Amino acid sequence: MIGILLGIFAGLGLFFIGMRMISNQLKEITGERVRVLAARLTRSRPLMMMLGTTAGIATQSTNAVTAAATGLATAQLIGLRDAFTLIACANIGTSVLVFLAASSLHDAVLLITAICGLLYFLGIDKKPRYRVLTGSLLSFVLIVSGLDLIEMSSRQLRDVPMVQSVLGAVAGWPAAAFLVGAALVPIVQTAKTVGAIVAVLALSDVLDPMAAISAVIGANATSAVNVAFLTARISPAGRALALYQALLKLVGSATAIVVLLALAVASPGTAGAIAGAAPALAVAVGYLFMQVTAYGLLIPFETTVERWLTRLTARAAADDPTRPRFITREALSEPASAVELALREHLLLLAHLPSGLDDVRMSPEPAVTPRRDADAILRALEDFLATLAHGVSDERLRRRIGSLQRLDGLLVDLYDQVRRLAQSAGRRDQHPEVAARIATIVESAHFMLETFVSVGGSDDPIDRAYLAELTGDRTATMEKIRVSLMSELGADAASERDLFDASLSFERLVWLMRRYTLVAEEPDSPYRDRANAA
Repeated sequence: MIGILLGIFAGLGLFFIGMRMISNQLKEITGERVRVLAARLTRSRPLMMMLGTTAGIATQSTNAVTAAATGLATAQLIGLRDAFTLIACANIGTSVLVFLAASSLHDAVLLITAICGLLYFLGIDKKPRYRVLTGSLLSFVLIVSGLDLIEMSSRQLRDVPMVQSVLGAVAGWPAAAFLVGAALVPIVQTAKTVGAIVAVLALSDVLDPMAAISAVIGANATSAVNVAFLTARISPAGRALALYQALLKLVGSATAIVVLLALAVASPGTAGAIAGAAPALAVAVGYLFMQVTAYGLLIPFETTVERWLTRLTARAAADDPTRPRFITREALSEPASAVELALREHLLLLAHLPSGLDDVRMSPEPAVTPRRDADAILRALEDFLATLAHGVSDERLRRRIGSLQRLDGLLVDLYDQVRRLAQSAGRRDQHPEVAARIATIVESAHFMLETFVSVGGSDDPIDRAYLAELTGDRTATMEKIRVSLMSELGADAASERDLFDASLSFERLVWLMRRYTLVAEEPDSPYRDRANAA
């Protein structure tokens, strides 16, 4: 008995390790492709359905697809309804794992293990181009080996007298199996995993067919509660999509229960007979049925659901000036989307840069509301990018993050110089001529900053040439102000120091804008990546 249980737990261990490995191997690459393709395919439901299903099959992780969809919706690259389609079809794609578990895997395990071993023997895994392929194949070997070990151990378990007594007592009580499936979700986290395990147990005749189906329905329903509990910690768009995912699970489970009850009333024993013919396959079909029917039933009500979820999350979506608008800790789980969100946060801060001079300008007419908390947001963005870079293995993505980190560092310096210039212009009791000169510098800096914000990172050659000319060397001009004009004005020492600091800040601003423009034009710049995606 102990040996049988050890075999089952060992199989579960291999299965969970393989699932984690394959998700980590594929989600960076698949997530980036989902992000780019989804942004291009928006408003095309059939193509978005294909993309979501393919992503679900490839990653076997609805969480990874949901994270990508959340990032896209938060960055406003796709609408909520497009994100709904991605998530619903990803659920459908993950059902492949349950069908895999419902199949006899022994021969497949031997073949795949032999192929994987040969690839590693030949050193294919050391080549960067094939590293993800070989890593994913090894993960798949662990998954199918785990399922195969669970099946073999379960076949021995059913012959144990005590187990036969328990199964006999439970048989005919679908409600008990429903509760068991529900109880497993908090442990294994996803209904798909419970479905795979239940399918293996049904394949080895350990579980009664109707009990197995009831357990999968229970797991699917409880996963809705599991998802809903996470909504308090994520962004407003993520909250809306998590609630939609929960709604999908509830609708799918309710539909399956209604169908089973209808069959029981109309033709008692029919459902059990159908399931008994191929119990494992019935589990897989039941799981797929819940995912497909849930999406199909919600399609006619998408507008209503979108409006309801938007209202439900409206309060939480209110802009809090003490917190970032786009980046969240949860976004780190999907690096490709996290880069886009970090860029959005960066661009929002960049847009507020000229407003730092509004309080000291001659004609303060701010184009945007000043971000009084810019320093806190900049620090949060810096920490977010550092954490993101630490957890990314894809070299191209690391280079993009590094480029954004350099741009973020320059933005910090730009904010600092704007603050210094505002301080120089805001001092009282300045010499009138000095105050006039500083006011001119402030107006020039404000104009340059607004132009820089509007055309910075542009792919248009004319814009780039104009910005390069605008941010050219101003050393000679500033030197003339600092030396010639100060001696001509004969101002007091404090006013001269203000003029000196203002001219120095202006010169530094111009240099930083020039440097920012050059970094934005680098091949790995997120600006360039965005233009290529468009």
